[in-house]
Amino acid sequence: MSFVIKKRTLLIIAFALILLLSAYMMFLGNFPKVVYEKQLDSGELEKVSISAIDDTQEISAVANLENDFFIEYKLERDRLRGQEADYLRELINNPNASTESKEKAQQELIALSQKVEKEMLVENLIRAKGFEDAVIFFSDDHINVVVKTDGLMQKDIAQITDVVTKTTGVSVDKITIIERK
Repeated sequence: MSFVIKKRTLLIIAFALILLLSAYMMFLGNFPKVVYEKQLDSGELEKVSISAIDDTQEISAVANLENDFFIEYKLERDRLRGQEADYLRELINNPNASTESKEKAQQELIALSQKVEKEMLVENLIRAKGFEDAVIFFSDDHINVVVKTDGLMQKDIAQITDVVTKTTGVSVDKITIIERK
């Protein structure tokens, strides 16, 4: 009888260890990666000179390169997306194109507009959480989020991750958060 009790005890201990190990393995790789970018020194500020069209008036401004990243990236992204959408529309409206290629172009145009909508939604939701600015980079199976902040705390990472996972449906382990000051 004492052997049966020892066997049951060993089974209970084994199952408890398996449960703890599986819980540990489940949480092991499911945290978003946070990458910290180097803060620029004040000596690395760039003086930008903007001249008027008639060259009679010159305006000098000091712009931090870090602040321009978000604006420049969004402008470049919009320009490239516009070119891609124009190309797809030309293909759709081309009378010489096959119906198969027109249908594929229509599907790609719809996918592009859905991607743009998700990007805007995620970026706006992140800003609504109190961050100054954000940019999201979609790839096939991974999402990179660049957030303008002076420091990310654990609750900030959780908020950003929550917004991205709920909006895009991508799992937490495929999200990288990059802090940009």
